[in-house]
Amino acid sequence: MKLELRDAMEGTAKAFWALYFDKAFVARLHAEALGSSSMEIVQQKGTVAKGLERTLRYSQQPDMPGPVRKLFGSEVTTVEEGAFDPAAGTWTFTLTPGTMAEKTEMHGSIRLDEGADGVVQVFSLEAKVKIFGAGPVVERFIEKQARDTQRRAVAFMNAELRGPG
Repeated sequence: MKLELRDAMEGTAKAFWALYFDKAFVARLHAEALGSSSMEIVQQKGTVAKGLERTLRYSQQPDMPGPVRKLFGSEVTTVEEGAFDPAAGTWTFTLTPGTMAEKTEMHGSIRLDEGADGVVQVFSLEAKVKIFGAGPVVERFIEKQARDTQRRAVAFMNAELRGPG
């Protein structure tokens, strides 16, 4: 499964990345917009200007189809490991579920395109699930979940970037 989403963002790329790596904002994003039951910044080192690495661990209880719930349980804990390259202006990441990690590969990136019409976030995700008979069902669920999560994250982030009023 390959997915690419493009969303208009408020403000500048510099403001976006400063917010994206702000620890308090990330906690609020997960609690208020993404419905995470828990979220921990396992480690974050570096700076936006020089390059940054971050590992998050979060748990969610998404609305899953029966076969997916049977495989993964009702709560999914995910570890996101990523690196920000300031020269490329790109965040690359891998997502590892706490269950079936050896059969699930997910990686992607976020970059910003700045042009005359403003800033556009380009979110890319690739997922491959190697579970006989269930792989395509799980991949469709991952795609649906990624679309929904991105929609909510973009709305929440744009509201913050816009500021009060």
